[in-house]
Amino acid sequence: MAKLKCKKCGSVFEKGLGSAVLAPHVGPYHHFRCPACGKSSWFNVYSSVNDPITYPPQETKPEAKIQTEETEEEREKRRIEESKYERS
Repeated sequence: MAKLKCKKCGSVFEKGLGSAVLAPHVGPYHHFRCPACGKSSWFNVYSSVNDPITYPPQETKPEAKIQTEETEEEREKRRIEESKYERS
């Protein structure tokens, strides 16, 4: 896998060399479509970029909700409310 940097949008992504064999090429430059911006460009697949990968964007983890202790009254109200929708 080679890390490539798009000249048009600046995103860094990995591309397998298996697809490079089938792509039109002139020497080390292969014609690919950038997965981030969708524009075609010539990429040098033999010189890898040292920048960190920016595409696909990393998934952000949602912040964990802080659970507060329920009182006995609140638990009973929630149980009654949930039982209204149960089937017998």
